[in-house]
Amino acid sequence: MKIYYPIQELEATGIVTAGVSLRCGGVSRSPYASLNLAEHVGDDPNAVAANRALFFEQTGSADLHYCRQIHSTEVIDVHEEAPMIPKLRPEADALISARCGVTLGIFTADCIPVFILDVVTPAIGIAHAGWRGTFAGIAANAFTRMETRFGTLAANCQIHLGPSIQKCCYTVSTELLDQFTERFGSTVRNGTNLSLQAANINQLIEIGLPATAISVSPSVPPVARIFFIHIGLRTDKQAECSHLSDSTPKTKSL
Repeated sequence: MKIYYPIQELEATGIVTAGVSLRCGGVSRSPYASLNLAEHVGDDPNAVAANRALFFEQTGSADLHYCRQIHSTEVIDVHEEAPMIPKLRPEADALISARCGVTLGIFTADCIPVFILDVVTPAIGIAHAGWRGTFAGIAANAFTRMETRFGTLAANCQIHLGPSIQKCCYTVSTELLDQFTERFGSTVRNGTNLSLQAANINQLIEIGLPATAISVSPSVPPVARIFFIHIGLRTDKQAECSHLSDSTPKTKSL
């Protein structure tokens, strides 16, 4: 049984595996049934561990880095600051890396998972963008950190906004909607509802990302899924996924 679905727009590059875990195929019992990968929601730790083992086996991941998400603008280069499971997680809302074999992950419910792929370096980033993080510019911060750390250029990036709450159903206060409209423009408004997608797109375009490089998922996710992006060499376990190939430019010296 397939336990995740891929982000085709990114995997088509042949550089990364990127996807979204599903809720089926795991061992967790209700109300976490069944492929819950989050250890912080009250599920049985043994079930979470078993689910993660299944996830690692199917995706070819092993070196999974994630953080304690706090709706901030903090961005972490995982090789400087973020430990792997099961060590203490740092507080942040975006992770970046330019090393092969590394998987970056975030958990979301309604918030937007923002994937960033620099196809030339290559390098990857992933951000957790709720309304607070979006308003404060977490997606732009993640790109800027990649630009500073890895020399990432806007022209070399592909961005994907993963499954999240849509403008059809995200009703917010008039005050908040007015603040977003003033900051990001009228395209964020849909009646009394807010489009987090438009707000993130506009902030990325504002810092130089081409609109044609940004793709958006139209779907709404169930809770407690993990969004991940992985850059690495193909192995037997990764046969169904696209990874960094020998023809891909190698990571620049840092």
